[in-house]
Amino acid sequence: MSLYSCLALIEYETDLLYETMVEKARDRRIKLLLNVILQETKGHAEIFKHLARSFDQTYPPAIPDCGKLMGNIFADSVKLTRNLKDSMQKGMPFLEAMRKLVDYEGSVGEEYVTLMHSRLSACDEEDATVKKILEYIARDEERHEEILKLAIEVASTKKS
Repeated sequence: MSLYSCLALIEYETDLLYETMVEKARDRRIKLLLNVILQETKGHAEIFKHLARSFDQTYPPAIPDCGKLMGNIFADSVKLTRNLKDSMQKGMPFLEAMRKLVDYEGSVGEEYVTLMHSRLSACDEEDATVKKILEYIARDEERHEEILKLAIEVASTKKS
């Protein structure tokens, strides 16, 4: 099973999207909010890569294997983050991109957290440390949606 490697790839793709968003943001408050998410996302990617190595999983993973393991959530996550990043680079309005990202965090992101929670319940006593780290990451993912909503609120009152 290459779950950690697949999760690392999702986080990496999300990291690339947030890098683009931070770069495109003009308002310093929005930049700060997005940078919080970016830094945590980078950290999550590194943690999952570390876990993948610890469990002898190859990184980057074979994309078809991740699809089999994680179902639509994997393909949907990677596709949306890549498409949104490309659209922003081609001039998609910043506020529109953030709204799409909130929709993503609220739907696919929710499935992602649910998947992580289901894997947590499968962790045995020996993996108590891993389980705790996954709990922290799941909480971070839930908080990212709140931070994005705040960034949208700021952007709605002032152009980014």
